[in-house]
Amino acid sequence: MRIKLINKLCQGLLLIASSLFVINVCVLLYGVVARYMIGHSPIWMDELSRYLIIGTVLLVLAPAWLQNKHMRVEFIENFLPHQLVILIRVYTWLLMTFLSGYVAWISWQYAFSVSRFMTMGLDISKTVPLMALPVGFACLSLVAFLKGPQLNRYSSNSTKG
Repeated sequence: MRIKLINKLCQGLLLIASSLFVINVCVLLYGVVARYMIGHSPIWMDELSRYLIIGTVLLVLAPAWLQNKHMRVEFIENFLPHQLVILIRVYTWLLMTFLSGYVAWISWQYAFSVSRFMTMGLDISKTVPLMALPVGFACLSLVAFLKGPQLNRYSSNSTKG
């Protein structure tokens, strides 16, 4: 049940991130075509593209961590005693879960603290693009919490189910 929930959440995040990426490519292509056809691209294009790529990256945090697609020095564990490996994995799990949860909380507060300020190109509240931070880190914290620490010495970080 828990593994299915994690996989569905990560599939949903990847679907949304892929959609944002496709929209970003379309915005960039529109900007290039506009630059060559009418001599200039819209002012909002660069800003929207930046926010879309930031949102894409932050939404992929949890699936990337779950599938072990992040940078991690794991070869040292091969030379350590099993009990120490378990201790390190529990420590990194606690660190990942609580630190990403804390970053989600702090970025949530920050996003709403700047709600009265507007972006220059899109003329929307700065809260809208900044919400990618708490959403991405909250999803990472949730997935890490649900998955739990990997205590098996030779298991990978990916969840199959």
